[in-house]
Amino acid sequence: MSSPRTDTVELTKALEMYVKVAFELEEEFGTATVSDMAERLGVKAPSVTAALQKLDSRGMMKYRRYQNVKLTRIGKSVAKKLHDRNKTLMDFLLMIGVDEETANTDACEIEHVVNPKTIEKLAEYLKKHSKK
Repeated sequence: MSSPRTDTVELTKALEMYVKVAFELEEEFGTATVSDMAERLGVKAPSVTAALQKLDSRGMMKYRRYQNVKLTRIGKSVAKKLHDRNKTLMDFLLMIGVDEETANTDACEIEHVVNPKTIEKLAEYLKKHSKK
């Protein structure tokens, strides 16, 4: 199943997760490695390698064997959009009283299937109601 389009690149839910994790690792540690990504995602290194090769061929990452992973400008843009979508959903779920652990799990699932226009409306709603 494909997720909604992010920018002009359409990614599966699994590939979106690889982009997000690479972004998070770069933010936290300044770099992302195959082993760190495998650990964070709970998968084996060959699975990460296969995904990174696909993302590299789509211009979203620079991946070379035995080197750190590097998101491209396009990859960073997609990762930021995914991060923002997740944050909006998380904030909304917390606002309506969902506990943090459930909100985190649900936001991660919902972000891959909900229409981007729905996320925009949620963001507008949150902005309007958080100032009161």
